Amino acid sequence: MFNITEHQYNIIMQQAQSCYPQETGGILGGRDNTILGVLPISNKVAQDRTEVFGLTTEDIERAYHFLVKHDLQYLGVYHTHPKGTPIPSAQDLSHNQKFLFIVGLQNRYNPEFYGWRVQDGRVYAENIKIISDFGVTVINIMTGQPQLAQSTSPQEIDRLAQMIDDLIAGQELAYEKKGPISWDASSFSTFA
Repeated sequence: MFNITEHQYNIIMQQAQSCYPQETGGILGGRDNTILGVLPISNKVAQDRTEVFGLTTEDIERAYHFLVKHDLQYLGVYHTHPKGTPIPSAQDLSHNQKFLFIVGLQNRYNPEFYGWRVQDGRVYAENIKIISDFGVTVINIMTGQPQLAQSTSPQEIDRLAQMIDDLIAGQELAYEKKGPISWDASSFSTFA
């Protein structure tokens, strides 16, 4: 079984949506079967990118440096199947990876994220559990400093600080109801 934080999961899903209908993917790193790092990579295939996802030697070198810099173990490559289910194809299995991670977009707005273990020529499903970001600090990989979500406004930060003060003072908190969220991948780039 693999664990992935909501933040890392959302990176993968936003990339899958923004690149649709083309295949896309990247490298996963982590420790103890917990995915702690996602390195999105743009599709380098010259032919039909809706059918194949490919990496270059430079992508693999960049992934190596990413994993070393963040002290992560290589877990595998993830990629999308824009027209299908998250089941490994013969081509996927030909790459001799221990783990395969696939996002099936047959129903684009209800994606399926599956992990697979390949052992002795056989394929076994690996559960992927999405875990809360609560208590997890997101670190900006460029600065090494903790980072709030880019969309967090100063007013939202002040509101959160006031809620924390109220909670400490023993007051009951009131939460604003939010409406449904739709995918807006127009500002997402797969270039790291």
